[in-house]
Amino acid sequence: MLANGFTTWGEFDTSETRSDCHAWSASPNIEVFRTILGIDSAAPGFKRVVIRPSLGKLTRASGAIPHPKGEIAVDLALRNGRLEAEVSLPPGVEGDFVWRGERRPLRSGKVKLTF
Repeated sequence: MLANGFTTWGEFDTSETRSDCHAWSASPNIEVFRTILGIDSAAPGFKRVVIRPSLGKLTRASGAIPHPKGEIAVDLALRNGRLEAEVSLPPGVEGDFVWRGERRPLRSGKVKLTF
């Protein structure tokens, strides 16, 4: 789509440089963050987070989403069967990181984890 000049998700015929972007076409964006990176709310108002990535065949993924108190950023790398994760949470936001059934606490700021 980028090669065809799109700045949003196209709908049907992506050979044209036109997008009739509706709300449904934003779902790939949210699913990358929620499903692959695993970023999700764990309390009302996103006061706590849970990071539960699902990389599938990917060996690296990263991204960030806006949060009312700042930004939640996740950087994941799978090396030799081990997951290296770096998570940044805004001030006052805590949560958990879950990988293959193992849960570890997250605090505000930058946290590095290895599984």
